Amino acid sequence: MKNPNLLFRRTHLYLGMILLPWVAMYAVSTFLLNHGEHFRPRPADQQWRLLWEKDYAFEVPPGNDALRDAARRILADHGLSGAFGVQRQGQRLVINVQNFFNPARVTYDLVGKRIRAETRRHTAPEVLIRMHERTGYGRGGLLHDLWAFVVDLFCVTTLVWVGTGVYLWWKIAGVRGWGGLALGGGFATLLVLLLTL
Repeated sequence: MKNPNLLFRRTHLYLGMILLPWVAMYAVSTFLLNHGEHFRPRPADQQWRLLWEKDYAFEVPPGNDALRDAARRILADHGLSGAFGVQRQGQRLVINVQNFFNPARVTYDLVGKRIRAETRRHTAPEVLIRMHERTGYGRGGLLHDLWAFVVDLFCVTTLVWVGTGVYLWWKIAGVRGWGGLALGGGFATLLVLLLTL
């Protein structure tokens, strides 16, 4: 393609089309997070429903180095799998199994040797928020890594989209003033809030 302006226009156009579902998902889910009191009316603990509870004995190694391996073993012992996060909370081990539609929380009482599993309610706002919050590699197999890769690709593509947009704006001399005002306003707002909050 000999005309660089056409190349930038096409790049900007098709990146915008590729980004459309992702930008829409992040925009809507961010709005839901920003106005959580309207979309999460009940306390978080009331959103979980007990699946089962039973006696279970497993020695969790001290420290945090072997915590993921211990959590993986606990999940396997109970027929659970998928991407997960784990943390030690006092005398409890809490494992959050990530799933857009049916997330699970497994809580193991290290002293009482009791384990319980709960699932969270399924609503459209909750699913969108889970999509927004899903991050990281190495948490549960190829498809989870693919999601993380697409998020990385989205970030890089967004920067290219911004860059091509600025280039195209600069090439139209008649709107440089208004574009400069909009760009300056965006940076000024970010800077003021960054320095004052």
